[in-house]
Amino acid sequence: MNSKIFAKRLRTAREEKGYSQKDLGLRVGLSDKSISIYEKGNVYPPVCNLLKIAKELGKSIGYFLED
Repeated sequence: MNSKIFAKRLRTAREEKGYSQKDLGLRVGLSDKSISIYEKGNVYPPVCNLLKIAKELGKSIGYFLED
């Protein structure tokens, strides 16, 4: 799995919803800093956070993880 693909898909999905990093963070119980780190592709979120993010953005986990 390519972390840059994950990061790009996360950002795209967030922007499609019209959320800022802060908005998404508040909706899923994370800081905007955490969302920023995930979008830079340096770190993957833990599965529990990925589940919350995917649900909030209306995407499947596969959308974020498939190459």
